[in-house]
Amino acid sequence: MSYGYNLKDPHSPIVSGRSLAVLCNVIEQVGELSGITHYLCKDAGLHVLRDTEFDEQPTATPIWAPTQEMAAASVPDSTTSLSPADYLAAIKEQADKQVDSPSFKASTGGHKFLSCRDYYVAYKSKKTTPTLIAEQLLGNIEESGKINPPLGALWSWRADLILKQAKASTQRYSEGRPKSIVDGVPVVIKDEIDVEGLVTGVGTSFLNKNSPALEDAFLVRKLRELGAIIIGKSTMHEIGLGVTNFNPSTTTPRNPYNPEHSTGGSSGGSGAAVAAGLVPIAIGCDGGGSIRIPSAYCGIYGLKPTHGRISSRGEYPLAPSVAVSGPMCATMEDLNIVYAIVSGPEDRDPCSDVQPDAVLPIPTAPGQKGQLEGLRIGVPRQWFEDVLHKEISDACYKMLDTLCKEQGAVLVDIQIPELLENGKAHNITIVAEMLAKVERYRYKLNHQTRMELALIDSLGMQDYVRAQQQRTRSIRHLQSTFGQKQGNEEHLMSYPSFGPWGACVDIIVTPSTANLPPKVNAGAVSHGESNFVNNVKTMQYAMMANFTGIPGVSAVAGYTKEEYIHSDGQKYQTGLPIGIQFMSQWWDEKTLLKIGSLCEEILGDERQQPKVWFGNYNLNSNTSQ
Repeated sequence: MSYGYNLKDPHSPIVSGRSLAVLCNVIEQVGELSGITHYLCKDAGLHVLRDTEFDEQPTATPIWAPTQEMAAASVPDSTTSLSPADYLAAIKEQADKQVDSPSFKASTGGHKFLSCRDYYVAYKSKKTTPTLIAEQLLGNIEESGKINPPLGALWSWRADLILKQAKASTQRYSEGRPKSIVDGVPVVIKDEIDVEGLVTGVGTSFLNKNSPALEDAFLVRKLRELGAIIIGKSTMHEIGLGVTNFNPSTTTPRNPYNPEHSTGGSSGGSGAAVAAGLVPIAIGCDGGGSIRIPSAYCGIYGLKPTHGRISSRGEYPLAPSVAVSGPMCATMEDLNIVYAIVSGPEDRDPCSDVQPDAVLPIPTAPGQKGQLEGLRIGVPRQWFEDVLHKEISDACYKMLDTLCKEQGAVLVDIQIPELLENGKAHNITIVAEMLAKVERYRYKLNHQTRMELALIDSLGMQDYVRAQQQRTRSIRHLQSTFGQKQGNEEHLMSYPSFGPWGACVDIIVTPSTANLPPKVNAGAVSHGESNFVNNVKTMQYAMMANFTGIPGVSAVAGYTKEEYIHSDGQKYQTGLPIGIQFMSQWWDEKTLLKIGSLCEEILGDERQQPKVWFGNYNLNSNTSQ
């Protein structure tokens, strides 16, 4: 194995429209005989593991038994951390004080991303009701479909179910017994997660058609039990196999910051719904960045939790060894709130059983300094700076500089070994698992999906096994990087930590993506698009967390200030969001949530409102309904 920086981009051309349909059919019929499939797989780097002689045992699923240190860190200490129940109680107590304040006035949402707290305080102070908000929301959903191009954030919903939930919440508030801070708050769910009464279409036009789910998925049930209004299903890339959300089978959502650009995927509808202000909270699924990528592209906050932290019961099992669900929110406080609600073990999902207790950072008042004193943030600089637009890394460095100067974090130069091998092993794994699930109906899917499935189908069983052996290596390198094997010379000799003097770190930081959201062209809308270079640069920083199971959070770092001519020749305008990603060791979501909250505070008034905006909810209607 080579320990130098070894990432490289593919050279395959961009193909969309009818040309993609022709290429897909050729690959499916004579791709292997003609050598086209072999060329495309080799160019994409999918043969790279064939040159490696592995001694490691395969790791099929990155479920991580907590160490003693991890277990100890999961005990609330009353000074820096709280249990999920205590965190929710603390936020609710703060919100109740706002209700009682004589100077309180509810937000209009006109130039501000609304949060759970905004809704809760407005409801409790009788400024408005969940029913009135639900009626406004239904109107906004209708309007979002009339603009040109349509926002395309939602795929299925039922007005009767929305209003039924809203009326029940209104009744609870009128009786002075709201269930929680999320009571009456609208939430959107990605289309691969079951919502009772709605079809789980998984981004296709045919799956489960006319067969709505009979019960909620675990995390949907947890939200509904606390009074959240489950609005409906968001659009997604077909079967999650893509990072643009270009979907000719259902609809292609548009980026609220510039509708000519992609939302990212595959949870793009969730990202668009939150960024456009339709809802403050959405749920996404992340198998290769599918929460963090659209969160970065759409200028919101997204958490990919540790593998096994949130039960996957009730989710369509597309890629079970790499994919997890998590929140995508307009604010970090809401990201904390949703994490507190949905994290934890569940009897029907054995993968969730091994986790230590979840803890959250204690809420702090704005303006406090030194909150990250001594926290060691690892910066893999060559990887960090390998972006298509320098403004991406510049914005992330600016955020890091403030975290160090104001909050006491310490930057440590590190190197992550075997990035190419890790990424290609992830690619093989996720698509192979998807192929195993959809094999019986693969020819009903769109051409971009079918083509990527065909490439993986041309590989052998040994390629999948090698990928799982590479997963073992990648995990062991991270153990060294995070200091879990200090003093174990045998381990460190085989899987060294590449920092100064082998230094270990608490956090690894990168940009969320190495590119800006690509433009949406007509051919991509009608037939999909195959763009290997875009896929590689979009997923560049995301795959490691999925493959090894560690958590990652994407926060808003800033916005582009320059116009660009992209590599595909198209002009990119200003004002596109830039995301920064932080990754921690297994089960340490608490630190990520803290850092994300500080990034949000640092951004402050520089937070920009998108061009497409449906967040003008009237929280000051002074009604008695």
